[in-house]
Amino acid sequence: MEMKNYLMRLGAIVLVASAFMGCTKNADKINGLKGANKLALANDGAGEIANTNTYTVKPNEWFVDGTNIMPGTIIYIPAGTRGALLLKNLKGTPENPIIITNTGGKVTLSTSTTASYGFKTQNCRYFKVLGTGDPAVKYGFNVNGGNIGMTMDDLSSDFEIANVEVRNSGFAGIMAKTDPSCDVATQRGYFIMDNVQIHDNYVHKTGGEGLYIGNSFYAEGRQLSCGTVLPHDVTNLKVYNNLTDSTGCEGIQVGSATLNCEVYKNIVKTPGVSPFASGQNNGIQIGEGTGGKCYRNLVKNAPGNGIIVLGLGDNLVYDNIIINPGVHGIFADSRFTPGPYFQFINNTIVNPGMYGIRMNSETIAMNIVINNLIIVPLAANAINRMDSDVKLTSSNNYVAKTISQVKFLNFYGDNFNLSSRSPILDKGINVLSYGISVDYYGRIRPSTGPIDPGASEY
Repeated sequence: MEMKNYLMRLGAIVLVASAFMGCTKNADKINGLKGANKLALANDGAGEIANTNTYTVKPNEWFVDGTNIMPGTIIYIPAGTRGALLLKNLKGTPENPIIITNTGGKVTLSTSTTASYGFKTQNCRYFKVLGTGDPAVKYGFNVNGGNIGMTMDDLSSDFEIANVEVRNSGFAGIMAKTDPSCDVATQRGYFIMDNVQIHDNYVHKTGGEGLYIGNSFYAEGRQLSCGTVLPHDVTNLKVYNNLTDSTGCEGIQVGSATLNCEVYKNIVKTPGVSPFASGQNNGIQIGEGTGGKCYRNLVKNAPGNGIIVLGLGDNLVYDNIIINPGVHGIFADSRFTPGPYFQFINNTIVNPGMYGIRMNSETIAMNIVINNLIIVPLAANAINRMDSDVKLTSSNNYVAKTISQVKFLNFYGDNFNLSSRSPILDKGINVLSYGISVDYYGRIRPSTGPIDPGASEY
């Protein structure tokens, strides 16, 4: 019935256009056009006829229902300051995603921290939110306020978020997940949040996590009136090139990312400034139910752990630089951990409050710790196991007492390259068999012979 009504409306549009232009166009020609070249009714609150190539959100429009917005449409949000925005039922395709972008300059979405959100999607799929509409503006969207600044919610999947600034949120800066409810459509086995990219964003001054992706309780789920409900999987996730600063809890937290998860090339500065609970003040959390890779990140001044790993057990953590963590540089714990190993390779850890790498991961088959550079006054604090039940393979880790001993080119200027006089040159072993072929800066490591410990290759 809905399709019949749609075709009737489409036919009426074509007849009006034909009469107005004094020429004939039949419905077959219109229906023969593809994707964004078709005509449809866009639900803009006024019942206007809109070409689905583009759709412009009005300054006073707080809600856009995308039911009749075709795949491939570009949704423009004009520059200026506006209130919160909700996008619902946008459905692109893999070949023709719907693009939401700024036009004419920077768009500021401003609301109070008591409001639920600044920017939200519900039941949207195959879409991109890109603050790249004006080349003169690095972050074309600026979300200021909201309890959650930006949230991809209610079965949203297959999306990309890029070049967005989020600040002053009451809780999380950018959140991406659908918490399980008694509606089975939200539960594991019925919904997967797939193909997600979150990159090149600037998130700062948040009350909670900077980036909060996936549910944190993969194994135990939630206890509701209908019983225990388990959260959905997150697959094919990439989180990269983001900058977080002065976040209340972790800068980046990922949970339930069971397949093809990569967290890389992010900068996390001063996380955990006002945690709402103990243990919520780390730099990056690779949370319960999460596997994959965490690499080439810079984490500075986390009051807790630089990187905390609670993952599935197929976790590879390498080429990260962790500076001044208040507790441990890397902390590993096996909770829901069916996989074979945690691998910590070629990380640089500087001045941890307690241990460089601390392993409470008793149930995992093996912890592999290779080629790490750990700068800590007491060598005994470099690598630590909770007890003898923690299985460990350790090799070619270099422990230095002071930063000056390592001879970086300009450590305090964030130049972590090694000088030709560094005593650590060639003190590592080849790790190509672990899938590690480049360093923190993306330089190729030697394919044969020794390499350098730590994140940077001379």
